[in-house]
Amino acid sequence: MNEQTGTLNYQWAFSLIHYCSRHNISQAVISPGSRSTPLALACEKHPAIKTWIDIDERSAAFFALGLSQASGHPVLLICTSGTAVANWLPAVIEASYSYTPLLLLSADRPDELQNCGANQTINQAFLFGSNVRVYIPLKHPQQKFLDNGYLKETIDLAYSKSLFAKPGPVHINIPLREPLLPQETNTEQLNKTIEQLGLDILKSEHPAPPDTSAPPPVSQSTLQAVQTLLDNHPGLIICGRLTPEEQDNLQPVLSSLAEKLNCPVLIDPLSGLRLRAKRSRLLLMNYDTFLDKANFNGQSPQWIIHLGQFPLSKKLQQYLQQQNCQRIIVSSYGDCLDPLHTQKQVVNTLPKAFCQALLPLVTRNPDSHWLTQWQDAEQQAENRINRALNTDQLFEGHIINTLLQAIPLQLLIFSGNSMAIRDFDTFISHTNSGDKNLRLYANRGASGIDGNISTFAGLLAAHPEHYGVAVLGDLSFFHDMNGLLMLRQIQKQGYNGTIILLNNHGGGIFNYLPPYQLNEFEKLWQTDTALEFRYCADLYQLNYIRITQVSELEQLTETFRQNGFTLIEVIIDAQTSVKCHSQT
Repeated sequence: MNEQTGTLNYQWAFSLIHYCSRHNISQAVISPGSRSTPLALACEKHPAIKTWIDIDERSAAFFALGLSQASGHPVLLICTSGTAVANWLPAVIEASYSYTPLLLLSADRPDELQNCGANQTINQAFLFGSNVRVYIPLKHPQQKFLDNGYLKETIDLAYSKSLFAKPGPVHINIPLREPLLPQETNTEQLNKTIEQLGLDILKSEHPAPPDTSAPPPVSQSTLQAVQTLLDNHPGLIICGRLTPEEQDNLQPVLSSLAEKLNCPVLIDPLSGLRLRAKRSRLLLMNYDTFLDKANFNGQSPQWIIHLGQFPLSKKLQQYLQQQNCQRIIVSSYGDCLDPLHTQKQVVNTLPKAFCQALLPLVTRNPDSHWLTQWQDAEQQAENRINRALNTDQLFEGHIINTLLQAIPLQLLIFSGNSMAIRDFDTFISHTNSGDKNLRLYANRGASGIDGNISTFAGLLAAHPEHYGVAVLGDLSFFHDMNGLLMLRQIQKQGYNGTIILLNNHGGGIFNYLPPYQLNEFEKLWQTDTALEFRYCADLYQLNYIRITQVSELEQLTETFRQNGFTLIEVIIDAQTSVKCHSQT
């Protein structure tokens, strides 16, 4: 039996990977380990799979997350048994809440080694709980399951669950007995056997079933109810964070609908509409600056259409809490997207499908006064932002503005959470956004601080322009310094980029939150690492630049399109930052 076990393991693993390839899954991220040997080797040997090696499982999971976010297609993630699998959890949570498809292939010990003190053995069943779309415990390799449709049907199910209805991660747990590979007499014979087993499986064609990803249609009764609510009444359209699927060809039909309704569209920085859409008088982006100042002559919206996830602006959330009107929430994947718990009507379809269905039904609103008030407020806000930037005291706004004005066309930008993404929200304006067709990403599914560098590396490795920029706070950078090793790996394949490290000496976001008033603020919340990040750049062989004043900002733009990776550390005084932000 032992002589056959290793051969069966490899046939099992190669068949799994082959069925994945039949769904055009083409990338695998692998962390080295013993129990996962057949899976890793099968990926490396399969001609349709590109392998990425990341020795840190937590980093690997976020790297796979970035690859999938950029492509919109599932990526394989492979590791050995035990706590290695548990290191995936933060990225799996982010993938779940950001609707990012992943196929998690965890190697495991066989049944006879469970619950008996065997080394590197934990209970991997349902390890990720509700954060995966489905958990699939694979049976132990057996010849009869190779001969029937068991493995093919398993991968068909996993692929379907990762993409359709509600995209997200799927966990397949794979128990494997030793010996893990065929037992041949010498190295040459082992390699010949491995090659032949793969060729035998490649010869058998198993086409994947057709994809069925069409969005559900909107019922006529729902459309008529929405039409009645909207006709000749002032309202708002809000676009929160949108997935690549939701962004696809949305802007033209959305702009047509807003034009007909004479209503403003408030676009979140992660909606895909601020830096990629053509300029439009209807698309407003500086509402976080003016919503607490404008009163719109006492007028309020009588309806609100909400597309995508809830926007990140705190001021927008507060404004919405004050409105007593009907909300139409378009939920692409059937989730509740209303943390305010307001009176609402939920429509389960993609934003584009909703706008297309509604557009021919609504009548043109002749009153443009409501829209004009919002546009005037937007212009005044942009003027305030420009005045705030006209200072020689260096703060985050200078970095965002300089970056957006200087960055070349069609590149990707990754933002860390906390202050970084909020500064993008505040300082992206009509002045600096232009029509550069930039892609802005951030891990806002669960808004965690971990894995940011690794996610950026994964996004960049799937980006056709081979160059990107990440903007991270010092704590986000510290949390994922291991991810810098992946930048070295992708650099060897022609990818280059810049990491802008906003060093405000700890948790800068807490300067704007209630803990700032407490005597214990510095000890419990600010938590300055006091690290010299230049040494980190040396360790991972990055170019390094330090910026301490506005006059040095030209060094930031000089790095774009250069070979290699550059770490630009920008030293920001926290009190100066608070003062400058208050002027917007």
